[in-house]
Amino acid sequence: MKEILDTWFAIVNPAAGSGKTLAQWRTAESLLFQHGISYKFETPETKTGSIKLITKACSEGFRKFIAVGGDGTVHNILSTIVEYIDKTNAGNPEEKISLSQFYLAVLPIGSGNDWLKSHNIPAQHPTIIDMISKGSFAPQDIVRAEIIDPNTGKTTKRAYMANVGGYSFDANVCDIVNFQKTKGITGKMLYVNALKKLALIQKPFPTKVVCDGREVYDDMVYSISFGNGKYSGGGLRQTPSAVIDDGLLDMMLVPRIPFWKVFLNIGKLLNGRAESIRFLHFHKAKQIEVIPHGQGQLVEIDGDVIGRAPLRLTVLDEQINVLDAQVAKDRARS
Repeated sequence: MKEILDTWFAIVNPAAGSGKTLAQWRTAESLLFQHGISYKFETPETKTGSIKLITKACSEGFRKFIAVGGDGTVHNILSTIVEYIDKTNAGNPEEKISLSQFYLAVLPIGSGNDWLKSHNIPAQHPTIIDMISKGSFAPQDIVRAEIIDPNTGKTTKRAYMANVGGYSFDANVCDIVNFQKTKGITGKMLYVNALKKLALIQKPFPTKVVCDGREVYDDMVYSISFGNGKYSGGGLRQTPSAVIDDGLLDMMLVPRIPFWKVFLNIGKLLNGRAESIRFLHFHKAKQIEVIPHGQGQLVEIDGDVIGRAPLRLTVLDEQINVLDAQVAKDRARS
């Protein structure tokens, strides 16, 4: 059995924070040193390079990872860890690796850090590194997302979600934002501007939704949001009742309506009162299936567009350990 290392492996995303990552990472490094935290870090230039480094780290016995960047860096590390576990266990079931052996922390750099908000963690590096040193971790659910071939029923693409995902409108907004980022366009208004632009042309599509084997909707859909966490899009709360460790996935569905009605209620989407909007549909389930009638629309998982529905989302039975502010508060009281 591979020796488990008591050393943190940091993936430093050099593209986060408009290229300011490395300068901020140097400051964070000094804090890690001051707290006596053993670590190793890499700065992969590409997503493929990052996947290779994370996979290699897992095989070498690393079980503690730090994402230095935004939500995209978290998503990349998480998906690679779970894929590694699945492949390793399939090849060697006698020495099964558990997701519960892994720890994940984030040193936020850039504009996309919605995942931290669900754990009430301030975005200050000194506070986060202090929490790491004190072991302020708690279990969190992870969601498997599968793109399904409508003809064969087989999985054609798989990803893993820590925070939120979306179908149709939400995914189209992410697609626009991601394209703009490849062109070097950055800023906190990227998401809002893409949302405004798309709202003028978005059309509803006929879609069936099944929750834990029970059909809950079959009609025209503008958008669906899936929440393991509460926050997305820089602070929107489309799934305000989501609990990150309850074994269930929350869903908010926007049916066919004049889209201006959504904008009239944008305040409720920001302040956590979205469930009071009468025309929206909300559900909780361990497994959610999105089955389009005709061509499927785009799907995004933690900001990464992974393909087109049909889609199946399943909360995994095992949980990963993540930084949690409540644990830190409980430790401080004791």
